[in-house]
Amino acid sequence: MDWEYLGAYAKYRGNEESMTALQSVSLESIKDAIADRHLLNHPFYRAWMQGELTREQLQRYTVQYFPHVAAFPRFVSAIHSHCEDEASRKALFANLSEEEGQGQDADHPELWLRFAEGLGISRAQVRDAAIGPKAQALADVYFQLCRSSFAEGLGALIAYEAQVPEIAEAKIDGLKRHYGIEDARSTAFFETHKTADQFHSESCALMLRKLSTEDQKKGLAAARKASDALWDFLTEVHGVGTSQAA
Repeated sequence: MDWEYLGAYAKYRGNEESMTALQSVSLESIKDAIADRHLLNHPFYRAWMQGELTREQLQRYTVQYFPHVAAFPRFVSAIHSHCEDEASRKALFANLSEEEGQGQDADHPELWLRFAEGLGISRAQVRDAAIGPKAQALADVYFQLCRSSFAEGLGALIAYEAQVPEIAEAKIDGLKRHYGIEDARSTAFFETHKTADQFHSESCALMLRKLSTEDQKKGLAAARKASDALWDFLTEVHGVGTSQAA
């Protein structure tokens, strides 16, 4: 955990009572809005947790997801550029710095490449792979939302980061129990996100709560659109059915 980020987050959120009250409104509202698209309920992740994926399926997922991981610092950067509030902007900058690896061993895209290597995929294979339409759409949707407005960018960010700590923990458990991937180097991406994104999603939810009712509605709609893109990506990489049938 980046303690500089925690310091910025603590300064931003103010007192504990205020943070808890606001979180119960905005963060939970977004979670409710995307509850039917919670990624741990997707057949692909259920198969991961139960050890039913082949190594080839895990490798395909890892390669296809890399464009989203590689672009994520730019998503945060786009939201940061829309932000007029100084305190919010500093909290987003701390988030971005963590994504870029400041004060850490490596940035987050690098951690993903190390996970790929743990699965037996070379960096060249990851970077040079042909990307499926839903994998490309995922990155495109996130760029569109994060570049459209501050509220929509926050909604997209929360839709992802609010789920990640729980997902990361489940992925680590599945990798260790079913696929023999236990070394710290290969699982570092998920270990990092078990805690980091809890703070990221909470601080972004506080930012959204400070906006107008109209902007909050935009944020909720963006969260739904982002969640649909994430869900459809998993359906594509799983290679079965359609998003409606999943």
